[in-house]
Amino acid sequence: MNSTKISCKYLGNLHTEAKHSISGSVIHTDAPKDHDGEGNDFAPTDLLASSLGTCVITIMGIEAKRRGWELDKIQIDVYKIMTTVGPRKIKTLVLEIYMSSEIDSQKYKILKRVADECPVKLNLEASMDIKLNWKQTKI
Repeated sequence: MNSTKISCKYLGNLHTEAKHSISGSVIHTDAPKDHDGEGNDFAPTDLLASSLGTCVITIMGIEAKRRGWELDKIQIDVYKIMTTVGPRKIKTLVLEIYMSSEIDSQKYKILKRVADECPVKLNLEASMDIKLNWKQTKI
């Protein structure tokens, strides 16, 4: 079984720490201001939204690397929209994906296709609305 261990600790006052067992990297979370926290760090739902954005970039980077392409700058702004009625959960994630206008149409088409195969997206799309808005621009 291929697994990665992430150790999570409660630090008190709605703050947590997560440590990646392989790299030793540490991240902290805080409950958001609109949910009894101070909003001093990413909220857990922010990390989920960040996971989607970084997964899309990473999967495009992997495809570009395998094809021997130099991947120009890509930026993704992720907008997280929470439910306002019923249980608190993420309703929608909107990704504004900015790619260089200098990427040729064939590469652009391939990168859009592999983005739809992002493992995080594939896991989340059955439980929330995910929108990918593509923009070619000078970055």
